[in-house]
Amino acid sequence: MIFLSSRRGANMPIAAALRSGQLWAAMAALVIAGAVLVAYQLHETRQALTDGARVQVAIVADSVTAPLMFGDREVAQETLRAFRYAQGLKAVGIYDRGGQRFAEFSYPESRLPPQLAAARAGRGGDIVVSEVVRYRGQVVGHTVLHVGTEQLRGAMFRYVGLLVLASVGAMLVVSTLGRATRARVAAAERELDYMAHTDHVTRLPNRHATYARLERALDEARAGGTQVALLLVDLDNFKTVNDTAGHAAGDELLQKVAAALAGAVRTTDMVGRIGGDEFAIIVAPVPGRDTAVAIADKVTQALRQPITVAGGEFFATASVGICLYPDDAATLSDLVSSADTALYHAKQAGRNRLAEFVPAMTAATQRRAALERELRRAVAAGQLDVHYQPQFDCAGGTLVGVEALLRWRHPEHGAVSPAEFIPIAEESGLIVQLGSWVLQRACADVAGWTRAGAPALTVAVNMSARQLREPGFIDEVTRALATSGLPPQRLELELTESQLMEDVAAAVAFMQAARTIGVRLAIDDFGTGYSSLAYLQTFPINQLKVDRSFVQLLPERGATIIHAVLALARGFGLTVVAEGVEEAAQLAWLREAGCDVVQGYLLGRPMDARAFEERFLPRDAA
Repeated sequence: MIFLSSRRGANMPIAAALRSGQLWAAMAALVIAGAVLVAYQLHETRQALTDGARVQVAIVADSVTAPLMFGDREVAQETLRAFRYAQGLKAVGIYDRGGQRFAEFSYPESRLPPQLAAARAGRGGDIVVSEVVRYRGQVVGHTVLHVGTEQLRGAMFRYVGLLVLASVGAMLVVSTLGRATRARVAAAERELDYMAHTDHVTRLPNRHATYARLERALDEARAGGTQVALLLVDLDNFKTVNDTAGHAAGDELLQKVAAALAGAVRTTDMVGRIGGDEFAIIVAPVPGRDTAVAIADKVTQALRQPITVAGGEFFATASVGICLYPDDAATLSDLVSSADTALYHAKQAGRNRLAEFVPAMTAATQRRAALERELRRAVAAGQLDVHYQPQFDCAGGTLVGVEALLRWRHPEHGAVSPAEFIPIAEESGLIVQLGSWVLQRACADVAGWTRAGAPALTVAVNMSARQLREPGFIDEVTRALATSGLPPQRLELELTESQLMEDVAAAVAFMQAARTIGVRLAIDDFGTGYSSLAYLQTFPINQLKVDRSFVQLLPERGATIIHAVLALARGFGLTVVAEGVEEAAQLAWLREAGCDVVQGYLLGRPMDARAFEERFLPRDAA
């Protein structure tokens, strides 16, 4: 299996760019510094030679005054010979007041010209200095001294050579230090590359790397005329593990799930983690849909095995959505969107299963998105209403309570089924607002009927899992009771087994708080969930509601289950409500069996408050 593909592209790696940059920067710095130093050294050395020559020519001028005045060329010549050992000297001469050469000392190749002006001009880059010879303020002649620059060039050559050696040494030092720096930078670059493209928990490619690999796979498929399958895998109960065993156990579970997924795919396929509990599998190339489905089936089978985490066993079942390129989608975004749509349908179908994308799913998803938008507007537009289904004492037939049910009449689509819009409200978070509104409305209606002279009815209100997790929901209940004036014991909150089992500790804490303020509690759709009998002792409930699926089997079938529920309820001191009673034979059987309360279409359909008042309440109360 491909775990992580290389990111290398046309861009130069940071380490290589740093190496090149360091070398060029060091070389440029050395060249500039060397040029400045050489220029400075040349100037200083030449200036020193010039200064020395000026001193010497001044000494000559002081020494030849008398020979010039008396015209003694021989003495003048001897005086000049005394300077033959002067450093760099090429020629030294005396010129009379008329500028004609009077005496000189020079080497054969450096003879001075007869005229003073030509002697002062110099030649071949030599240093030329001259001095006026005076006696008592009067000019009696001139001296000229030529100093060669051969020693200067030699000194500069030695200086440049030393500078080159120093520069080479510096480059070696820079190269050595730079190599260590580049090694650290290269290691950091590899680490950053790994972190940028790898999920730190599972060591799988992350979302960015997964989609980059998918894009390359699609490009290869377009060029080669092959197919690519995208499988989106979502764990069904990861939150339960996180909440009950802790985040460390959740991370361990993710690691083991990643290993299981890697073992279920081919070596050419890629598994990546793209979300908290969501994985993506890129199957490329894939011969056809059957192969993709077979791999998806292997994935679900692999995750059906128990996984040991933190000393306990967990079942990390998963839902899988499948989409193929180019049959189902032609672009990356469409492929991901369609696979996500298929995943949603797999979860809606009951989880722990796979779903292949079909175009009809898109229409369903679009309708769901449209309903969510319209549901938000429906709250403000007054399209929602609370209907009440009556509940009767099974033995005597007396009206004892109602169940409050939310209904939505769309201005264009008509009545929208609660089975369609309630899950949308759950997923979007609107259920918290809607549930609060239903609670306040139901309490107000029932309390109003009582004040008008109606019998003291209980009102059952369904709770959602989202409301159960709201920290301020008990305060909402208290405010609804206080505002309406309904006694707490006449309010009954209904929770399903699945809601309670999502977070047992939070559910128990909520129920204890509800019982503290006097509110009754019921388990709705009892028998369809997966709670154990032990929890009936833990949960502080008052009532069980038998699901309609069992009641509708009566009287021919289902008697054993109903008898068991009734016996269980009596053992725990609970009342039992049978919902979904639609036939007289069912009512008769329940009455004979000793059921406490019944409701169903046989006795009364859900209806709005006005219809309920007209049918069931006394005229003076209505």
